[in-house]
Amino acid sequence: MTKTAFRPDMHGFAFANSWQFDEVERQLMRETFARYHKWTIVAGAAAFGLLGAVLVPIGVSALRKKLEAELAQGYGLCGGMVFAALDYHKAHLALPRGDGPNDRPASGTPLRGYLWKRQLQSLAKDLPRFLAWLILLNYVPSRWPFRGGPAWLLERSLEEWQAIRPLLDAGEPVPLGLVRATNYVFDNHQVLAIGYRGTNPTHTTVHLYDPNYPDQESAIYLAFSEPGSNGALLSLEESRHPAKPLRGIFRERYTPSDPTAP
Repeated sequence: MTKTAFRPDMHGFAFANSWQFDEVERQLMRETFARYHKWTIVAGAAAFGLLGAVLVPIGVSALRKKLEAELAQGYGLCGGMVFAALDYHKAHLALPRGDGPNDRPASGTPLRGYLWKRQLQSLAKDLPRFLAWLILLNYVPSRWPFRGGPAWLLERSLEEWQAIRPLLDAGEPVPLGLVRATNYVFDNHQVLAIGYRGTNPTHTTVHLYDPNYPDQESAIYLAFSEPGSNGALLSLEESRHPAKPLRGIFRERYTPSDPTAP
């Protein structure tokens, strides 16, 4: 078993990833999503030609409609919590963890502002990939010559894991994007890989800090090659609440930030 020095009950937040947004925060989220609307359409059309020019706009529009309909109910700050916790860990600073699962920082406080800053930065770096993978999963045919669908995500996820594993071996926690069997971008999740178990290159259990479950270590079993999988990633998650099946993982584009900076 390989473990980094990150411990969820020491270096992760004690409060749970459950937030009610004010209108300013909702508008920031809408603007972040809209910023990549045209970019994703252009990239999809370039990658898949005429079919992409038709299917990708349909996919992006469907995702955006769901965002507008459901964002009013609030959304997690999983990316912000993962990035912020790792920032404090790398800087060897005491994390302002809070006193329990409901002790979330209020709007207008420095910590809430920092979590929001890191959330938006995580989306700025990785929202295009979340969108692209969901469109490939849901709107691009799996048959030749397009080769979309779950099999495409499986191949990319194995490549990602082959790059993630050496970082964990070197003691580096790694922020992960989890792409689920959904057509709604905010059904997906961001977590922190803090170790793994197993030596098989195509089967592993990844240990996680998951902001949805404070003060405990979570885990996901991943099978990148399994008979009967129909080309899809197989997974088993330790979770108190059933989630949509996992279809892909990728290393997020994390860059450390100074949590003490104004």
